[in-house]
Amino acid sequence: MKFESARSGAGIQGYLTRPKGAGPFPAVVLLHSCLGLPADRRAIGNMVAGWGYVALFVDDFATRGLKETCAVDFPEGPSDAFGALAFLSKLPYVDPARIGALGYSQGGDTALAIASSRSAAGLVVPGDLKFRAAAAFYPPCANAAGARLTIPSLILVGELDDVTPEADCERLVRSQPGSRPEVKLVVYPGAHHLFDDPSYAAGKRLFGMLLQYDRSAAEHSRLELRDFLAAKLAPLAPLQAR
Repeated sequence: MKFESARSGAGIQGYLTRPKGAGPFPAVVLLHSCLGLPADRRAIGNMVAGWGYVALFVDDFATRGLKETCAVDFPEGPSDAFGALAFLSKLPYVDPARIGALGYSQGGDTALAIASSRSAAGLVVPGDLKFRAAAAFYPPCANAAGARLTIPSLILVGELDDVTPEADCERLVRSQPGSRPEVKLVVYPGAHHLFDDPSYAAGKRLFGMLLQYDRSAAEHSRLELRDFLAAKLAPLAPLQAR
């Protein structure tokens, strides 16, 4: 399916998975890394739908003819995410008051931008429509330096990540005022970038930096994510994906 990006109105490819039943269900907008959205990563949407959410995995690259953006900035992420939010809010089986964001690496950068509202200016989004929570796997927290996170946020990062260092995320969390919404940082000892992606079980270098799967971190991070979404978006019940 396709929806419109919030700033340009460009058509964006998305992959929608929903629980069985009439709803209304909470929903999650999923945002991929700079490596794009290979078919095996779309399984995350099935997992989230199995927990009781409508899952919309945004493919920022498909209609733009991009393969990866690891060496360049990609400013369209927030616009696409808010377009997905607007699209989901109009579906009869989605509760528009319970929509969150989940991003990976570059998509995690977008999730933190959403959480800090530093990206909504100039976007065509109804004023009462907003994301209620954001989760970011190994995001580049340095990009959010100085930002105030205005919605509940979960950040998961590997201790040895040399792509998006955990120290930057530590600083971001420490910089939040005491009255902030809940912001939780989970650091996985010995884990590297893409620690949840089994296709990197053997490890791989990208620009000299290590991408490697870590089974223990992957399994624990899924539980952290499940519990965070349940606490902040309150799904009706764990259901089978449709």
